[in-house]
Amino acid sequence: MPDINTILLFGSEIKISTTYEHHKHSDPDFPVIFHRDKLKNDQDFLMHWHENIEILYFRRGSAVVECDTVPVYSNAGDIVLINSSSLHYIHSITPQCEYDCLIADKMFCESHGFRVGEIHINSPINDLQAGSFFDSICSEISEKNQYYKIAVKAYLVLILARIFMIAKNDLVASAGCSNHKLDMVCDSIDFIRKHYKQDITVDQICEHAGFSKYYFCRTFREITGKTVVDTVNYLRCENARRLLLTGRYNISECAELSGFNNKSYFSRIYKRYMGCLPSEDEERQSRS
Repeated sequence: MPDINTILLFGSEIKISTTYEHHKHSDPDFPVIFHRDKLKNDQDFLMHWHENIEILYFRRGSAVVECDTVPVYSNAGDIVLINSSSLHYIHSITPQCEYDCLIADKMFCESHGFRVGEIHINSPINDLQAGSFFDSICSEISEKNQYYKIAVKAYLVLILARIFMIAKNDLVASAGCSNHKLDMVCDSIDFIRKHYKQDITVDQICEHAGFSKYYFCRTFREITGKTVVDTVNYLRCENARRLLLTGRYNISECAELSGFNNKSYFSRIYKRYMGCLPSEDEERQSRS
C-alpha cells in the first residue's frame, strides 16, 4: 500500500489527507446515519476511514469507490459496501453522481449475524429489491412517523441480508490494511471498545498494541485526531447516555456501569463529550 498520505488514483499519484471519521449518534438506540449526497467530478473527496459499515446506493451517474486502493466501478442502481476500517475515496466519473449513504454501527450489524469485520466484497451489487429498501428508508426518515427508527433498522437488516445472499460467492476474507500504523490504531480501538467499561489505562492499551507509550499515543492522535483518553471517555459517555435514556438507571449507576468511578468527574466529562449534563438527559428522558 502507498504511504498513508499518498494514494494511486487512475494511475496517478495524488496527495490527500487521510482522516479518521468519528460517528456520533444523538440517539444511541438508533445507530444509523443516512443522507443523500451529490458529488461533482471536480470535487475533492478526502480519503477517510471509520469503524462502522458504509453502504452506498448510486442513483444517478457513475463513480469509482476506492477501498484500500482497490477500485470499485459503480453505476446507477449499484450498491457498494465499504467495510469497517477500510480507507475509502469516492470519485465521480460522470459530471455528477448522486447516491444514498447509509452508515451502520459495526456492532449492530454483527449482533444480527453479519460478520462484516471478517469479509470483503470486491464488486458492486445490483438488486432491485435492495434498492427498494433504500427507497423505504428515504420515506421513513423523511416522514418520521411513529416507529420510523425501528422500521429503518429493519430495512437495514434486509439490505445487509440481500447483499450477503447475492455476494455469497464473492465474499473473501478481509486482508485488512497493510499500513502498520492504521493496523495498530484499528486494533487498539477494537480493544478499547471491548474493555472501556473496565478500569483500563493507557499503559494497558499500549501494552496490548505492543508499542512504546510515546510512539503509540503520538500515532493514535495522528491517525484519529483524538487522544487515547478522549476515545475511552467518549465511548464511556456514549454508553452512559444509552443507559440513561432507557430510564432504568440513575446517574450514579450509569457512570459506574460505563467505567467511571467518580460522579463529579463523570458529570464534567459527560458535558464535554455529550454537550449537556447527565442530569439534563435524565430530565429529558423523564419528560418523554
